[in-house]
Amino acid sequence: MLYFLAILSGILPALVLIAFIYWQDKYRREPVKWIVKSFWYGMMACAGAVLIEILLPDCDLDTLGGDVYYSFIVIAFSEEIMKYLFFWLLVRRNPFFDERMDGIVYAACVGMGLAGLENIGYLLLNLDDLAFWGVGRALFSVPGHFFYGVFMGYYYSLAIYGSRRRRVLYYILAFLVPFAYHGIFDCSILIADLNDPLFYTGVSVFLVVFILMIIMARHYILRLLRSDNKLMHKVGLRPTHNSKL
Repeated sequence: MLYFLAILSGILPALVLIAFIYWQDKYRREPVKWIVKSFWYGMMACAGAVLIEILLPDCDLDTLGGDVYYSFIVIAFSEEIMKYLFFWLLVRRNPFFDERMDGIVYAACVGMGLAGLENIGYLLLNLDDLAFWGVGRALFSVPGHFFYGVFMGYYYSLAIYGSRRRRVLYYILAFLVPFAYHGIFDCSILIADLNDPLFYTGVSVFLVVFILMIIMARHYILRLLRSDNKLMHKVGLRPTHNSKL
């Protein structure tokens, strides 16, 4: 029973956020088959990230340098590069990737696949303190991956549908922005664990970054929705529902 609760608690937050971003897509919604495929690709990205993490050199987590290396290279780089790879594999020949908001939808779902599998692993390893880890990761870690996916999808959509002169820049930002947020987010948690003088610094950075991600994710979603709205009105297509964010 405890194992079942751990699996359910691990995957439920990811499914809730998938339902949320799916609802935001007001016009040509993505087929459920492709949403499921996105989630599966995210799970494969998680497996790939674990392999990279195993191959990378170990570090001392009791030092500031070790925390920075572990947060940015071992965790953020391995996870974001694999999410980017599988997201690209998913959308490069996807006939349903036909509006700007689709980039955010697919990238967020890939992120939720990785986050869901990762979350299950953490909870199964911490069954003695399942409530603490389940609530903490549901409130912060899983939404964190959701925000990274929104950032990745936003810049990737700009690369596809935006200015050709900035295409390469947007492709780079589609990886660099979520990587930076992910690294800072994780590093702030590890720094808070080092010692008392750095505890409040780490917690403060953690909260500021998390709030900033909420604000920026909302801004990016609304911006692409407005762009799609203008385009769809030109072709006479009406929204299927009125989503509010």
